Amino acid sequence: MADTTAAPTGGRALFVRQSSGLVREVSVRNALFYNTAAFIGITVAWAPLFYTLAFAPVGKSAGLTSYGWAAILVGACCVFLGLIFASLATVMPRSGGDYVFTSRLIPVAGPFLAWVESFTLVFASLAVIAFEIPIVLRNTQISGEIIGIGTGSAFFNRANGWFTSGGAITSWPGMIGALVVIALILLVVIQPTRRFHRIVTGLGAIGLLSWVVMWVAGLAFVHRSSFEANLPKYTDMTAAALQKAAVSGSVLGHGLSFSTAVLPLLMSVILFQYIGFQYSAYIAGEVRGNIKRGILIGVLGALFFAVVMNSIYVDTLGNRLGTQNLLGWGINFWSGGTTPLGQPTSLPLASTIAKPGLWPVWLFVSVAATLWPFLLCPVYISLISRISLAWSLDRQVPKWFGQVSERLRAPLNAILVAVGLSVVLAILQNFALLPKSIAAPEGKLNLVSTVWFSILMALFSWVLPGVNAIVARFSRPDLIRNAPWRGALWLFGLIWLAFAVFTYWFAGIKPISDAVGSSLKAGQSGVLSYFNTTGITLTIALYAIAVIIYIAVAIRNRISGVEMSLLYHELPPD
Repeated sequence: MADTTAAPTGGRALFVRQSSGLVREVSVRNALFYNTAAFIGITVAWAPLFYTLAFAPVGKSAGLTSYGWAAILVGACCVFLGLIFASLATVMPRSGGDYVFTSRLIPVAGPFLAWVESFTLVFASLAVIAFEIPIVLRNTQISGEIIGIGTGSAFFNRANGWFTSGGAITSWPGMIGALVVIALILLVVIQPTRRFHRIVTGLGAIGLLSWVVMWVAGLAFVHRSSFEANLPKYTDMTAAALQKAAVSGSVLGHGLSFSTAVLPLLMSVILFQYIGFQYSAYIAGEVRGNIKRGILIGVLGALFFAVVMNSIYVDTLGNRLGTQNLLGWGINFWSGGTTPLGQPTSLPLASTIAKPGLWPVWLFVSVAATLWPFLLCPVYISLISRISLAWSLDRQVPKWFGQVSERLRAPLNAILVAVGLSVVLAILQNFALLPKSIAAPEGKLNLVSTVWFSILMALFSWVLPGVNAIVARFSRPDLIRNAPWRGALWLFGLIWLAFAVFTYWFAGIKPISDAVGSSLKAGQSGVLSYFNTTGITLTIALYAIAVIIYIAVAIRNRISGVEMSLLYHELPPD
C-alpha cells in the first residue's frame, strides 16, 4: 500500500511512500526455526565452552552449574521480552522490529535512538557472523578428528592441519576456507524468501535431530571414567592437567554465587547465547496468518530451546564427562593454552574420546551441528537486510539500499552489502592488517574480542524494548490500543528493563569504569590499551559514527523539505 500524504505537484512527491515489496510467505514453523537458527550457533556441539567465556568461577548446586542456573534465570526474564515483542509486533507488523517500535513509541528522541539501536545491532550481528565462520571450519576439522579416532586413518588424523597456517586457521588457508563458507552463505541467502525459509527450516530440523541424538547417546554411553582413561591415548593430555587448569584459571567455583562480580558476567554470556530468539519480530511484515500467534510461538518456542540447551542439556552431559575437565578445557581454549587435539570444548569430540566405537554417531552429531553456525549466518544477513529496508523506508539510507528484488522478495542490495562486510571481517581475521595495539597480539581480530564487542554493541537492542513497553501507553495510545496484554505491557517492560540494566551495569559498564579508575589512580597510561584490546575503542567509534550519520541525514532531509516528524508519526508501509 502507499502513504496518502499530500505532495507538491510536478515530479514524484516527497511524501508518497511506496509499498515495501515484501510478501507474507513465512509460516509459524518457519518463524520458529528462523529464531532457533539465529541463536543456537555452536551450542549443540560447543555448549560447555561457554562455561568459561566470562572468566568467572562456575560452581554446582542441586545438580546444575551456576551457568545452568543463570541460563534459567535469564530465560525467565526473557519471557517478558518475548511478550513485549509479540505484543508490539501484533499492532505494528512491519519488518525492522524494534527499530520501528522505538522510532514510533519514544517521544522526540525515538527516531535517533532507533537509528543508534539498529545501527549497533547490525554491527553486533556482523561480529557474530565473523565469530561463526571460523567455527564452521573448526567443526570441519573436529569431524575429521572424529573419523581419525574411530578409524585410525592417517589422513583424518591430520585434520587439524586443514585450513591452517602455522597450526592456526589463519592467513591464506583460513581466508580461502572462509570465502568458501561465505559463498555458501550467499547461495542460501539469495534464494527467494519462501525457498530461503524452507532451507532454514529443513536444515534446522536436521540440526535439532543432532541435538537429540547427542543428548540421548551421550547420557547412555558416555562415562567420565572412560573419557579420563582414553584422554592420554588420543590427545597426549591428561584429565589431571585439565582439572589443574580449571583451578589455576580461577573458573572452578563452589556452589552458586550471587556476587555482582560473578552472576552478571555469566548472564551477559547467556544473553550472547540467546540473542536471536526474538528475531522473527524483525520479519513480522512477512509472517502470514495470525501475527500474535506466529510471533509468540516463534519467540517463546525458540526461547524454550535456548534455556534447555544452556542448562539441563549442557550440565547433564557435562556431568558425564566431568565438569571440572570441561572447565579446564574451556579456559585453556579462551586463554590460548593447550587443549586436547588443539580444539575447543566439543561434546561430539569428547564423546568420541570416551566411546570411540560409536564414532559414526558422534560424527553425525558433529556434521549436523556444523549446520547451526552455518545457518546462523544467512539468518543474520536476512535480519540485517530487513533492518536496512526499514531504514530506507524512513529515509535513513538511500532508497536503493533497501530496494526489494521482485525475484527474491528481499532487499538484495542490503544483502550484498552485508555479505561484503563479512568478507572484510574475514580478511581482518586472517591477515595482520590492524595495529597490534587494537588487535593484540598479532594485529588480527580474534574470537574473544569479537564476542565481547558483539555484547557491547547490542546494549541498546537489549535495553530499549523495555523502555518502549513502559512509555507506549502514554506516548502512542493510538498505536497500542489493540495490543495484546496492553494493561500489563508497562510491567513487562519494567521487569525486563531492570534485568537488562542490572546485567549491563555490572557485566559491562562497571568493570570498564573500575579498570579505567584503577589505571588512572596508579598513574598508568594503559587506559587506551585496555580499551583497544577489549573492543571498547571500536565500540565507541561505531556509536560515534552512528550519531554522525544520523545528523548528516537529518540535515539532508531538512534541506530537501522532508517533514520527518510526519514520517515517524506513521508506520512504515506494508
